[in-house]
Amino acid sequence: MSFSKCFYCGFMVLFIWSFFASPAVSETDALKVLEKDPVKIDFNDVIEKRSEPSQNSSPSDLKIAVSAMISPKYTFKYYVGLLNLIGKCMDMGVTFVQKKTYLEVNNMLERCEVDLAFICSGPYVTGKAEYGMEIIAVPMCHGEKVYYSYFIAAKEGGIRCFEDLRGKRFAFTDPLSNTGFMVPAYYLAQRSETPETYFDKTFFTYSHDNSICAVSNGLADGAAVDSLIYEFMAATNPELTEKTVVVEKSPPYGIPPVVVTPSMTLEIKEKLKRIFFTIHEIPEGKTYLKNLQIDCFVEGKDEDYDTVRELQHFLASRQK
Repeated sequence: MSFSKCFYCGFMVLFIWSFFASPAVSETDALKVLEKDPVKIDFNDVIEKRSEPSQNSSPSDLKIAVSAMISPKYTFKYYVGLLNLIGKCMDMGVTFVQKKTYLEVNNMLERCEVDLAFICSGPYVTGKAEYGMEIIAVPMCHGEKVYYSYFIAAKEGGIRCFEDLRGKRFAFTDPLSNTGFMVPAYYLAQRSETPETYFDKTFFTYSHDNSICAVSNGLADGAAVDSLIYEFMAATNPELTEKTVVVEKSPPYGIPPVVVTPSMTLEIKEKLKRIFFTIHEIPEGKTYLKNLQIDCFVEGKDEDYDTVRELQHFLASRQK
C-alpha cells in the first residue's frame, strides 16, 4: 500500500476521529444557524444543472464537479455561467455536480463519475498520489498562483493572534481542506497540541463561507479559512466578513487547481487546456472570471504543491 493511502486511510480516519468523535458543538446544530435562508440541496442527487448540447455535440455530457469550498448557493450562482461556457466551447452539454465533502468529489474522480473538477489543494495532493489525478489548469488570482490560510476571529472578541484562540470555540472547514483544517492542525502540532487539547469546542462547517458565518454569528470564536474565499466574500458579500478580523496569515500554498481524471483522452485534455488558457479572451468568459475574481487560467505544475505534501507528511509523522 502506498504512503498516501496509508496516510489517508489510517491517519485521516484516526486523527480526525480522535479529535472530533465527541464534538461539544454538533455539526448538525452548527449548520442550522449558519444560513438564514438556506438552499435545499440533496447531496445524494449530484445533478444540479444541465445545459443542452448543440446538434453536433457528443451524446455524453461533460460532468464538472465543484468542491464545496463555498456553500452550494454561492457555488451555483458564481460558477454555473463559467461551466456552461466551457461546455459550449467543447460543444457538449454540461452536468454540474456538487457533493457535501471534498472526499466525495475525489472518490467520484477516481471512479470516473466526473470528468473535470475544481478542487482544493489538499485533495489534489491526495488524488495525485492515490490514482494519478492530473492538473489541467490553475487560476491566477490577483496576479498570484498561491493562496493562504487566514485565521479569523470576531472583530469585537478581543482575539488578536493565534495564541488568543486557546480555550475558544473553533470552526474547521472540511477534514481534507488544506487551509481549513490541515494548516491549523499543523500549527497545533508544532506546539505539541491537538484541536482537542487547545480549543474548547470544534466543529466542521463544510464550506469556507460557512466558517466565516460561524464567526460572524458568534457560533465560533475563530476559524481557519481560504484567503481567496475570504477576500471574495469581503468584496461580494461584505456583511459576512465585516464582523470578523484576520489575526494570522499562513505561508503561501499552491492555489486550488482544476483537475481531470487520468483516464481522460489526451485529445480531450488538450482541448480543455486550450479553452481554459484562452477563456479570458472571450468577452463572456472575461465577465465570469471577473465575477469569480480570477485573472485567467494558466499552466499548473505538480511541484507547486510540494509545501502541501510537506505539511501532510509532518502531520503523518506526528501520529507514528
